Amino acid sequence: MKKFSHLSTRLVASFFALGLIAMSSCKSDDPAPSTGSTYTEVTTTITANTTWTADKKYLLKGNIYVQAPAELTIEAGTVIFGDKVTKGSLIVSRGAKIHAIGTAAKPIIFTSVAPKGFRNYGDWGGVVILGKAQNNQSADQAIEGISAPTGDNGKYGIGTATAGTTENDNSGEFQYVRIEFAGIALSTDNELNGLTLGGVGNATKIDHVQVSYSGDDSFEWFGGSVNSSYLIAYRGWDDDFDTDFGYSGFNQFLVSFRDPNIADKSGSNGFESDNNAQGDGKTPQTSATFANVTFFGPYMYATLTSGGALNAGSISANYKRGAHIRRNTALKVYNSVFAGANVDGILFDQTSNSAVFKGNYIGRITGSAKPTPIPNALAGTTPYDDSNFATDNTLESPINKVDVSALFAGSTNNLWSLSSPSALLAANSTLLTGAVTTPTFPAGFGFTTVTYKGAFDGTNNWATASWTNYDPNNTAY
Repeated sequence: MKKFSHLSTRLVASFFALGLIAMSSCKSDDPAPSTGSTYTEVTTTITANTTWTADKKYLLKGNIYVQAPAELTIEAGTVIFGDKVTKGSLIVSRGAKIHAIGTAAKPIIFTSVAPKGFRNYGDWGGVVILGKAQNNQSADQAIEGISAPTGDNGKYGIGTATAGTTENDNSGEFQYVRIEFAGIALSTDNELNGLTLGGVGNATKIDHVQVSYSGDDSFEWFGGSVNSSYLIAYRGWDDDFDTDFGYSGFNQFLVSFRDPNIADKSGSNGFESDNNAQGDGKTPQTSATFANVTFFGPYMYATLTSGGALNAGSISANYKRGAHIRRNTALKVYNSVFAGANVDGILFDQTSNSAVFKGNYIGRITGSAKPTPIPNALAGTTPYDDSNFATDNTLESPINKVDVSALFAGSTNNLWSLSSPSALLAANSTLLTGAVTTPTFPAGFGFTTVTYKGAFDGTNNWATASWTNYDPNNTAY
């Protein structure tokens, strides 16, 4: 997400020079780098019902809008490439639909067009889904990251036709999908995320989505009420899960695996949440609910000192917190794990007193579990009450304890693997029990009542199933 008063900039040209040189030599009408197949170029707005089939490889060139009332169907196993030169992106306009239904055996893949071994952050735009559910900004709010929108393109919200446009707006399905190397800067301080959701209603289905190597946030919600489950943020650049402008959906089973060397200079967090830029009382208020999330931050993977302690010199100084809950947001987080953050575990920064943070674990960090909350400057508001924080949550003692192998399985010398990530709980982990009661999730969402904290129990590592990929740079598509 953009930081409003301190927007991020990137000086990545030299870091990715090799990849960019390789890109410049790969013309759009050349054979696909890894397979020899030619591309089916997508260069114009989709205005009629269209199906992309798995026997072809598609290349997005520029902003590709699916305009209402058109519906785009993508078959399981289809691979879609994003063009770097034209900043290829897929944007599903409000009133249109996407039916991207992959399977565990045949996920749908959005990835970089660069050759195998030369892909990197920000190689293309990303995927944007827009809907007619509410936000607290405008009835015709422009989504961030879109260059030169015209007409209804890039707009979300209820618009001028309010009849029938409720929170159960339906933008389609997005299931068993991977998004890799997205997040190109469309202009200075104006990047797309891996998956951007603007005003998406809760009749939309989003689950089993992996975003890897995003050049900005991995997932960001702007208003709307869509629910999601089984999301993976892998080696993202900025924040993992970012909520803004009145987002109110329910989410369960999410995981973040962070590269200790990659973070945005504006400060990268697991969660970042705002009501809006001003932190005022505009409604609907950001009040999303998250349960069973695991944030494995940089200190889970960074080199330890010779004495086996956490080593600040081995991670990017741009890393910040497991969660930055700020600007009058009423975010609700239950039964989640925040391990390996930097600076602080959780920062409540002008947070709404309606926010909830219960049943969570915080540990293996260099700072504090929770600094003193920054009071809400909004006139007439009640300060966020953190008086029960230590009893409502589990805080590691000491907070910088390195050996947490009794809690999490699979470490070698107190380090976990980023190339084959796992956040499974250890056999007798105390996190296997003690989950607090969560609020009632919406009917049909598929919420699962579990006793454990975090996204995984001790046996089912759903994030290493056949639909995931932790080495997309070396995958032949």
